[in-house]
Amino acid sequence: MISAAISIDGYRDDNLPGRLKLSSPEDWEAVARLRAECDAILVGANTVRKDNPSLVIKDDRLRKERAASGLPEDITKVTVTSSGNIDPASDFFTKGAGWKIVFYSGSDASFGNTFGGDVTVIRTPKTTASLIVEALQKLGIEKLMVEGGQHILSMFLTEGIADHIRLAMAPFFVGDSSAPRLPVEGRFYWNKDNRLVLEKVENLGGTAVMHFASQR
Repeated sequence: MISAAISIDGYRDDNLPGRLKLSSPEDWEAVARLRAECDAILVGANTVRKDNPSLVIKDDRLRKERAASGLPEDITKVTVTSSGNIDPASDFFTKGAGWKIVFYSGSDASFGNTFGGDVTVIRTPKTTASLIVEALQKLGIEKLMVEGGQHILSMFLTEGIADHIRLAMAPFFVGDSSAPRLPVEGRFYWNKDNRLVLEKVENLGGTAVMHFASQR
């Protein structure tokens, strides 16, 4: 599943200090529950560097529900880097007791030596969405939530690797052409001749949340 939040004009952030809040508290609550229902969550290395997300499940009730269903309380975290510029001291690695997986397509043979024992580095000449999904499936991870950033979303959207897309739209405009936005160019799998199916639209605290399914 792909999950993303945008402004009305398609931006995922602005260029001001700090993270632009696009989701309402009600939407965040819904996303937290969806995360808790997944085996793993994927964000790009730039998101790890810029936002320093912990990606841990903080709600005790959701943690108990995962444990009761036989899942680890903390979700597996996945990231992708080609440069290897990713800090082992970031919250992605240090917060939570869950498994961390890093797809690395660089040439530094020593990359990963400073990570802890709960980190698995998967080396690959080139990282694609299909490669990520296939590798995770071999590790027993079936239900993946993809949350970005821009490069990751572009990769999954062009390859068409998703069965569900959840798109939350904030009720305002950003209006800055230099700000990050959803991919605006590319040979997308879903196009005018191969459309997604709009399953439902929700109003979560003023945020419009659209649910699309793939017609595979």
